[in-house]
Amino acid sequence: MASARKPTSGGQKTAKTAAVDARYRAIVDTAVDAIVVIDERGRIEAFNPAAERLFGYKAVEMVGRNVHILMPEPYHGEHDGYLARYRETGERRIIGIGREVSGLRSDGTTFPLELSIAEWNDGDKRFFTGVMRDVTDRRRAEELQRLMINELNHRVKNTLATVQSVAGQTLRNAADLGDARDALTTRLLALARGHDILTRESWDGAELADIVASVVAAHGETERFSVEGPPVRLAPKATLALSMALHELMTNAAKYGSLSNENGQVRLVWRRSKADAGERLRMTWEEIHGPPVSPPTRQGFGTRLITGGLARELGGEVRLDYPPNGVICEIDAELGQTGQSNRFIRGAA
Repeated sequence: MASARKPTSGGQKTAKTAAVDARYRAIVDTAVDAIVVIDERGRIEAFNPAAERLFGYKAVEMVGRNVHILMPEPYHGEHDGYLARYRETGERRIIGIGREVSGLRSDGTTFPLELSIAEWNDGDKRFFTGVMRDVTDRRRAEELQRLMINELNHRVKNTLATVQSVAGQTLRNAADLGDARDALTTRLLALARGHDILTRESWDGAELADIVASVVAAHGETERFSVEGPPVRLAPKATLALSMALHELMTNAAKYGSLSNENGQVRLVWRRSKADAGERLRMTWEEIHGPPVSPPTRQGFGTRLITGGLARELGGEVRLDYPPNGVICEIDAELGQTGQSNRFIRGAA
C-alpha cells in the first residue's frame, strides 16, 4: 500500500522480504498513531492512514514532499537546517526523545502533538520514522485539572477563614468552655450542611428551598415550620451565609423563642417582587406562639452574622426585630442580572 510503503534499496524482492513488507504495511496502516517516514533530506517516504486523518492530507499528495509542510513556524523554517546540521555533525536534538511540538493541518490550524522519532538505515540510505498523536484533549484535561486545583485551593482558604472567624467569635462570646464547645460544634455542622448542598450541585449554587429544608431537617420537628416560596437559586457564597444565618435563628428560637416551648412555630416565607432597580428577593422568618421576647442586652455573634455578614453576602439589607410576640427577621436583596449583587445571588426561573 503506497501510504505505508517501506523504502527499499531496490532489486528483486525475495518471498521472505515480501512477507516482511506485508507485515510492516499491515502494522503501519492499522496503527492508531500517525506515522510519517522521511529520508535524510526531509522528503516524505511514507504517510499512514492515521497521519491522513491527523493532518488532513492524502498520502498520494504527501509522498515526495518536504515534511516541514506539516509544521508551523518556527519549526517550518528551522527543520531543513536541523537535518543539515545532523548530517554534518551528528548532533541530535529530538531523535530518540519524545517531546511535544506543534502540528499544522491542511486547513491551516495548529494543534499540540506528541512526537517521537527513530532513525534507521536501509542499505546506504538513512531514514527517520516519526510517530505522532494529537494531545489536544490531554492539554485541555491538564488545564481543567489546574483550574480545579486552583478553585479547590481558593475554596479551602475561604472555608478555613470562615472556620477561623466562627471559632474566634464563638470563643469570645461564650460564657464558659462547655458553652463554647457546644456552640462551635453546631456552627461547624451548619457550615458543613451548606457545603453538602453545594457539593451535590457541583458548587454551582443551590436552591433556596434546599437550604431551608436542610436547616429545618436539622431541628428534627418539621411540623413546627411553615415554609413557602418560589424557586430562587443562590450563588455559593450566599448559600453558606444563609445556611449559617438560618442556623443562628434556629438556635436562638430553640433556646429563647418559639421553638423553646411546645406550641411555638416558625413561618418562613419568601417571594420575588419587581422594583425600579430590578427584581428583588424578600424573605421573612417569623416566630409565633412562643414565649414573650425582648431585645437582647448585647449583640452576640449570631446577631452580627445575620445583620452584617448575611446582608453583605446577599448584597441587600437584613432587619432583625424583637416584638413581644416573637422574633422577626426580614431579608431584602436584589435579584439583579447585572451588578455586584449578581456575584452573590441569582434568580432562577
